[in-house]
Amino acid sequence: MTASPDDLTSVTVGQFFPYSAEQVWHAMTSPASISDWTTDLVGDSVETGKSFAFTTFPMPEVNFDGRGDCEFTDVVPNERLAYRFTTPESSLNLQATWTLHPEAGGTRLLVVHNGFDVANPVHGRLRILVRDIWTLVMSRIAELMAAPEVGAGPPPDDATSFSLGEFYHHSPQTVWQAITSKEFVGELVNDHDLGVVETGGRLTVTTYPIPLVGFGGRVDMEFLEVREPELIVCTFEIPIMGGITALNMTWRLRPLDGGTQLWFRLSGFDPEFPLNRQVRSVLRGGAVPVLSRLGELLEGRGPQE
Repeated sequence: MTASPDDLTSVTVGQFFPYSAEQVWHAMTSPASISDWTTDLVGDSVETGKSFAFTTFPMPEVNFDGRGDCEFTDVVPNERLAYRFTTPESSLNLQATWTLHPEAGGTRLLVVHNGFDVANPVHGRLRILVRDIWTLVMSRIAELMAAPEVGAGPPPDDATSFSLGEFYHHSPQTVWQAITSKEFVGELVNDHDLGVVETGGRLTVTTYPIPLVGFGGRVDMEFLEVREPELIVCTFEIPIMGGITALNMTWRLRPLDGGTQLWFRLSGFDPEFPLNRQVRSVLRGGAVPVLSRLGELLEGRGPQE
């Protein structure tokens, strides 16, 4: 992930993808991507002049209730997508522009979000939140383009869950040891009390708060099922948007030729919650670098046994 220099009226976030511009565009405008932020669009309605409603997390500090009106102002397939974002109370009037730049070996995708008011102090906070949101969106696009290996598909996602997968060139036992190590957990959170990972055991972690969903940063977990080196299932409750949500986290390891397929699944989301899609998208984005960090840790442990 890269972020180009920007002034105080804008935010620029970009990422290189090892795919063609056509593939990146397809992921950007696919129903799986669009449904994270609106239900008013389908893939073939992304066109100049099309209006739609945008729903995301409320930001009361900038007088934003989480809903906005959008209109595509410039759409050129495989090249450029721009839309204007306004709110009924006129607290926000912003423009987001996505551009696709073919490079050797792939495509660089850039999003520029401008219209922030430098004279309004709360817009400085808004710029930080917007940058975080676009970083998560880039991760989501990358995930949509990463096709799993044949026969190694993830459990199906639905309104109550999401799944992520990664293949590691190490045995299940080595991957298990990394997942359950204090080194791994300690790099993901600010503080923890990890002991023996066993059924009935407990774990408390303190991590970074997620203001977008109202999460304060503390999590108390209980291990519901542990089968070394195959399965870890734990449960925890977190405050989300003023309520309490009970979630289950599952790590499942499956031996494959040359290594281990790992599936990470977070389930228990309330499909009736108005911001269910957005909450899942934010937490999914936060989980993506976890699997990447696990891969880095395993690389440091040497080659496949």
